[in-house]
Amino acid sequence: MTTRSAFVADSTCMGRYETLRIIDESGDLVGEDPGLSPELYQKMYRNMVLSRELDRRMLALQRQGRIGTYAMLEGQEAVQIGSALALRASDFVFPSYREHGMQITRGLPMEVLLAYWKGLPNTHWDMQKYRTGIVTVPIASQLAHAVGYSYATMLRGEETVTAVYFGDGATSEIDFHSGMNFAGVWSTPTVFICSNNLYAISVPYSKQTASETIAQKAEAYGFEGMRVDGMDPIAVYLATRIATRKARDDRGPTLIEALTYRYGPHATADDPSLYRSDEEVDAWRQKDPIERLRRFLENRGEWDERVGEKMAMEVTDSVNAAITAIEAEPLPERDNTVRHAFARIPEHVVEQLHAMQRAHGEEETGFSPDEIWTVGRDRVPEGPTESLTMAGAINAALHQAMEFDENVIVLGEDVGQAGGVFRVTEGLQKRFGEDRVIDTPLNESGIVGTAIGMALAGARPVAEIQFDGFVYPAFDQIVSHLGRFRYRTRGNSSVPVVVRFPNGGGIAAHEHHCDSPEAYFVHAPGLVVVCPSTPIDAKGLLAAALDGDDPVIFLEPKVLYRAGREDVPTEHYTLPIGRARVRRQGTDLTLVTYGGMVPVSLEAAGRVDASVEIIDLRTLFPWDRETVLESVSKTTRLLCVQEPQGSAGMAAEVSAVVAEEALYELSGPIVRVTGFDVPWPQFAIEDHALVDVDRVVAGIEQALTS
Repeated sequence: MTTRSAFVADSTCMGRYETLRIIDESGDLVGEDPGLSPELYQKMYRNMVLSRELDRRMLALQRQGRIGTYAMLEGQEAVQIGSALALRASDFVFPSYREHGMQITRGLPMEVLLAYWKGLPNTHWDMQKYRTGIVTVPIASQLAHAVGYSYATMLRGEETVTAVYFGDGATSEIDFHSGMNFAGVWSTPTVFICSNNLYAISVPYSKQTASETIAQKAEAYGFEGMRVDGMDPIAVYLATRIATRKARDDRGPTLIEALTYRYGPHATADDPSLYRSDEEVDAWRQKDPIERLRRFLENRGEWDERVGEKMAMEVTDSVNAAITAIEAEPLPERDNTVRHAFARIPEHVVEQLHAMQRAHGEEETGFSPDEIWTVGRDRVPEGPTESLTMAGAINAALHQAMEFDENVIVLGEDVGQAGGVFRVTEGLQKRFGEDRVIDTPLNESGIVGTAIGMALAGARPVAEIQFDGFVYPAFDQIVSHLGRFRYRTRGNSSVPVVVRFPNGGGIAAHEHHCDSPEAYFVHAPGLVVVCPSTPIDAKGLLAAALDGDDPVIFLEPKVLYRAGREDVPTEHYTLPIGRARVRRQGTDLTLVTYGGMVPVSLEAAGRVDASVEIIDLRTLFPWDRETVLESVSKTTRLLCVQEPQGSAGMAAEVSAVVAEEALYELSGPIVRVTGFDVPWPQFAIEDHALVDVDRVVAGIEQALTS
């Protein structure tokens, strides 16, 4: 038995949030004439017709197998066109996945939109040119991006308003809270536009939230919510104009709840008859936004049937032309699959491509030197130095970056007034101010999400996560967006965000304060992962991360923050990301490690009667295969040491590559020394699980005698 919801289609008021309406279903004014121009009304009408025609043609194309799964918008045209026309050309919009009407009204060519739904690599979706983000699949995650974008433009003194679109189901997601809360705290010029079509696929509004309205949710975040008839394009236009004027007057964000309806399924794979009745759909069809506006124009004597027919023909022709154009484009070659994930393609990715091409009998793609990730040699400048701990070296790198580039912004929990729980950001807020060193709300997803938006607006954010185990709430933002934006936009948009956090165990702390989650991020595509082990490396690698265009996960071994000092050059310098460093020369055994295990391995090597070469990877992705393979060729034995769990970690990765590339050069089996494949233990027994000097010594002896 199917349960059907019973929504009242003509509801105009819920609680004290009255619904703004200008024209009713018959096209009659229900209040004062807003005095808008006839030209604006004509533009509204034409764009709604265009959106509906495109929508219906897209549905037909999907049924014919000519595009992929598609999310229809029919019924929601008023929300999209009414709001889009109220924005300035210089404003920026972040869509969800059903905003085709808004996007083409804002000037995005239909061919560009069609390319996305056809599943093509979209080289033409230039976010800055069209002032619109690309389609967002993870629900609500774009809200934080919009707020971060707003913050960056506000910091520069621009009058840009950022609008972000989402559905009623998105209001249950954590990033709805993240975006709304950060916007309220920062008072950003952001307009949140919720198309409340009463269903999240099949889940009705009554099962989505207990609040009477979505608009009232804004109150909890300290700003205004409005409710508007989402089938009335004039009302939506006016509500959006009110919100954008308020934003430009430095009066903060607004949430607009547009009560609307989708006539068709959620997407082409959905069957709406399972959860709603024909009577309900028919009741909402009586409120059709296109018919409503046409009747309004008729009532005013501003409707010409011949003009309407001509408009319909022009719309059909333009849609047909876009479909013809996109279907005439040939599929790109295989090498397109590996382009644009990074500013330059890592060499091993080129090798992966060539292996695939050889398997298919294809010619190997050649790449110019400018296209390949080239890794230089260490060049540490001579001259004045200062004795610094690793924490001090990171602080110095941040100071220099912020002095040199006003676009560098540091944000995170307690990074300002307190200087971070490890005092790594100490003094930054006093020197650069609260606008550039931001004590954020306690929300890791919001920290990384807003940093992504800032980067899209041209900033260079450094997002600090307080502890390693606290990064998990931000995982969706990191793997779904941070690592994918360059690839998603075919290199048109970079997100040079550095996500910093203390890493690893050894400080006798509670659960989630001693994790080593690096393997997650090494596996996630599009991310660079760095883990220094000395103050000199920490400063030079962080400076390189801040200079680059790729997103970087910067792991800071907390046991090394103040474990010792080193003479670090005072001037700005960078070290090559992707280059390992030989910490100890040897001839009998190659020991590969990184981070907090470097000093442990060095001490262990000093205890054995053998010549052990120790390689500090420093960069975990892309890691330095050349240096490791050269060393193994010399020593013929390999030991990999890491602190976290053994399964699918860096030790496993290095071992696999050496086995593939240099198996016959080995004189014994590869040995791994790793943590246990269980959660990190309570701190009273932490020493039982730590990879210590004795364990590494045992590993060295095993590798030498096997």
